[in-house]
Amino acid sequence: MSATKDMEKIRQALQYAQESVGQFTHNRVETILKEGGDPVTAADIELNSILREVLVEPGDGWLSEESIDDLGRLHKNRIWIVDPLDETWEFIEGINQWCISVALVENEHVVAGGICNPITNQLFLGSMQTGVTLKVK
Repeated sequence: MSATKDMEKIRQALQYAQESVGQFTHNRVETILKEGGDPVTAADIELNSILREVLVEPGDGWLSEESIDDLGRLHKNRIWIVDPLDETWEFIEGINQWCISVALVENEHVVAGGICNPITNQLFLGSMQTGVTLKVK
């Protein structure tokens, strides 16, 4: 896939995730503690599902904080690495320092990625071919 198509796919996935996270209220979202004490919320799970649905194509690998690790990804040429809700504690507390993070690895090299902060409406996108951009709505 071309860098332009990868970047559009990342942008679209982050846009859908940003739209979806608005349904969750930080201080009323269902939260459980994972082994080790880290929180996971219903928002984490929903965003993980959206990102996976938009990003992954047949033959792609997947690594996410909110999915069971499939070591089969290590044999894939393209691997999506995501943190659907990076800084979950901040999200729970209503602090605007959390984001949705996506990276694409091809042949063991990070080639593209994106970070979205839905609260500040900032979207960072970048790839080896396109450089980095910041979009603020």
